[in-house]
Amino acid sequence: MRKKTLLLTGSTGFIGYKFLLYALSKNYSVIDILRSKNKKNKKIKKLKTLYPKKYKNFFFSNNKELSIKLKDTNADYFINFATLYSNNHLHNQIESFINSNILFPTIIYDIISNKTKKIINFGSMMQHAHSEKLVSKNFYAATKNAFEMIGNYYSNINAKTKFYNIKFYESVGNNDNRKKLLPTIINNYKKNTITKIISKQLSLNIIHTDDIINSVMILLNNNIKSGSYCIKNRYNIKVNNLIKSLNKNLNKKIKVKYLNKSTISNYQNNLKILPKWKPIKNLEKKILRIFKNETN
Repeated sequence: MRKKTLLLTGSTGFIGYKFLLYALSKNYSVIDILRSKNKKNKKIKKLKTLYPKKYKNFFFSNNKELSIKLKDTNADYFINFATLYSNNHLHNQIESFINSNILFPTIIYDIISNKTKKIINFGSMMQHAHSEKLVSKNFYAATKNAFEMIGNYYSNINAKTKFYNIKFYESVGNNDNRKKLLPTIINNYKKNTITKIISKQLSLNIIHTDDIINSVMILLNNNIKSGSYCIKNRYNIKVNNLIKSLNKNLNKKIKVKYLNKSTISNYQNNLKILPKWKPIKNLEKKILRIFKNETN
């Protein structure tokens, strides 16, 4: 049986690249959409050598070029990992946010929606600030909400193509270079410096990158209704308790400074969990393994 072809964006990002490697290892054919600035990306060049038949890509420098190249592109599924994120945007970033999070995926969707079976878009729980409804926590979330509404429009006028929005809170994984809490703690630990954490009562809902990859595979391999779904852990992890647990298993202590004691937690809403999906077990042990692998 022929493996399906995936059209992919966001492959140079942390999660997108992990999914790309996984998909190629499972014999999927991948067409990777990349901005021209990535032509010299060493990891992408290596994939062309490792998977000359399964991995194809094209580069674009503007939306007109993107549209032209997409017209001759055929894929069974489109997976959008691409995003521009900042918790607090600057005025001169507005155009970049709109181009990356709204215009770019909309151009792709408009061209391929009639010839693609499923479209999987990744968003954030920031799109639901203390609500089950689309209530944006910041401008980034507002742009993701805008694209979700656009995607729903295309899904309504083209019933043959299924459109999914997958959202989660926080994620961890190996070799994470994002400006997230765990990579920051690891980097400061290696430098023997203090990590400042907003509150001693901070608790986060965290999933592993394997959970995210698993959510895509569930959608690709099952007949699931179009819609917006959440993938989240069964419980929040208290960061203070996690650090205490890590310290019991490390040669030296993690240095932290808590800035206050107010309760800060990921809001637990009732968004529908993706059918057939469950988070991996023993997340704390996996976090310890990540920590040890990257500090030894």
